[in-house]
Amino acid sequence: MIKNKKGFLLAEETLKIIVAVIAIGFLAYLLFSIYGANQDAKNLELAKASLDSLETAINTQQTEVMIYNPKGWWIASWPYSDEGTTLMPNSCSNLGWENCLCIFPAGWTTFRPNGYKQDSDNGACAQMPKETIVSPDSGSQAPLKINKVPLTLKINYGDKITIIN
Repeated sequence: MIKNKKGFLLAEETLKIIVAVIAIGFLAYLLFSIYGANQDAKNLELAKASLDSLETAINTQQTEVMIYNPKGWWIASWPYSDEGTTLMPNSCSNLGWENCLCIFPAGWTTFRPNGYKQDSDNGACAQMPKETIVSPDSGSQAPLKINKVPLTLKINYGDKITIIN
């Protein structure tokens, strides 16, 4: 009698395919993680360069400056007063700065209370010589998103430094 043994290989081949798919998925995850880490480091360097450019413009009393990178990040000034509470990111307060300017990525914490403060710790910050206010519309203090690059910012000087879009 001849027995059909094709069914015995089916389970073995299925197991090999499942293991191969899991291994390929793990490798894809690893590659995307490495790429993301490198991209974050690159964007942080671009943020530091943009912040240096902005800081130089303020120190030389320029009235306009262009910011080129990183697109999608935010610019905020500190301290930020909200309902009687004064907020300052740790990256500024730990250095004893009274006024600072930060360029940072928007993260999941941005839209929670103190979210911009927490996100600023993941970006680049610089000490400002006096109180600085960032405003998207020359109104009240609010973070400004780098949407379109180059982003032209106007700088007004007086009792406070005002940076507007």
